Amino acid sequence: MDPVEILDILGNENRRRILQLLSFRPFYFNEMAKRLDLGPKAVIDHLEMLERAGLVECYRDDRRRKYFRIRENVVLEVVFSPHSYGVRTYSPEPSMKRDSTYSPAASLSSSAGEGGPSGELEAISSRLRDLEAERLRLRRLLEAISSQEMFIRRLAMGLIERTASDQLEAEILAALISGESATDALARRLGIPPAVAEERLRRLAEEGKVQKRDGTWTI
Repeated sequence: MDPVEILDILGNENRRRILQLLSFRPFYFNEMAKRLDLGPKAVIDHLEMLERAGLVECYRDDRRRKYFRIRENVVLEVVFSPHSYGVRTYSPEPSMKRDSTYSPAASLSSSAGEGGPSGELEAISSRLRDLEAERLRLRRLLEAISSQEMFIRRLAMGLIERTASDQLEAEILAALISGESATDALARRLGIPPAVAEERLRRLAEEGKVQKRDGTWTI
C-alpha cells in the first residue's frame, strides 16, 4: 500500500491501540474488543483495514478461533524539512521465520546455561539492551547524514533559485534533484496538471537542464 495511505490508516487512534495491543501477543477480536472497550463490529472493521494494508494477518488456532497478529516488521519513515518531504515504507529482512517451535533464548549466542527460564529471560533482556544501544548509535549516524544532506540541499536550492526562470520551474528542479520521476508522478507531487508538467519538462529539456531516460525525467 502507498505509504501515505498507511499514514492515513494510522491516523485513527483505535487502530493504533489495536497495533499496540498486538505488539504483545496475538489476540482474537472478542479479546481485543473487551480489552479496548470497543464494539466487536468496530474492531472487525479496523482489523480488516489493517489487514488490507498488510500490517496484520490472521490465523486459526486448534479450536478454530481466528486470531490476529502483526504481520511482519514494517518501518514507516517520514522525513520533512525546509527542502524535502518524503514518506516511505520498507520491511527489514526477517532474521528468522515465524515458527511456533522457535525459542528466542535458544538462538542467543550468550546462552543462560543452567540458569533456567530466569537466566534465559536475563540473557534476552541483556541482548535487547545491546540492540537498543546499537539502534541509538545508528540513529546518531543517521542524524549526521541528515545534517549533511540538508547542507547539500541548501546549496542545491540556492543554485536552483539563481537559475530557474520562475517558481514552478524551481519546484520542478527541486523535485528532480532527489531522483528521477515520471511525468504523472511529478505532477501529482507538485499538484499541477500532467499536461502542464509535460510542457515545462520539455522546455527544461530544450534548455539542457533536465533529460528523459527510459520514460522518466532526471536532472
